[in-house]
Amino acid sequence: MPPKRGSKRKATKTTGVATPNGDAPQSTAPDRATWPGWVEMESEPAFFNVMLSEMGVKGLRVQEVYDMDEALLLTLPQPVHALIFLFRYRAAEDQQQANDYCPKQVWFANQTPDFACATFALLNIVNNIPGLHLGSELQKFKDFTNDMDPLSRGDAVDSFDFVKRIHNS
Repeated sequence: MPPKRGSKRKATKTTGVATPNGDAPQSTAPDRATWPGWVEMESEPAFFNVMLSEMGVKGLRVQEVYDMDEALLLTLPQPVHALIFLFRYRAAEDQQQANDYCPKQVWFANQTPDFACATFALLNIVNNIPGLHLGSELQKFKDFTNDMDPLSRGDAVDSFDFVKRIHNS
């Protein structure tokens, strides 16, 4: 016996422009600017470089690496300040244990919102490079959060509209 089928629902009216294949509406600039969350973004060095530029960071460039071979790493422009690994490295049960300790000289923010890993990675890098020009907004934010623990910094990043707006653009 086939399953019972209810009456068809009427389509809800959506805002935005339909995608070329008609699947879903694209977000518009005002939608992205007012979105309270963090949009999922592609892990693409070009995006990261644009984000850094819009944040006011000068003198830093993101480059994609496909292999951890030592000879290949030596061909990268120097100095290499950090590597971003794009995969989950902990089992879900391990994530329950919070580590509140962070050395005083290290600026680290726990990622508290979903879909913000790229931005958190960039902030955790740029806030630890001595002498790097951060731009006035990021410098003020770093100074404001400097004495916070990593979890509080993560919450502060989640509330930092300047960075969230850049991430969502």
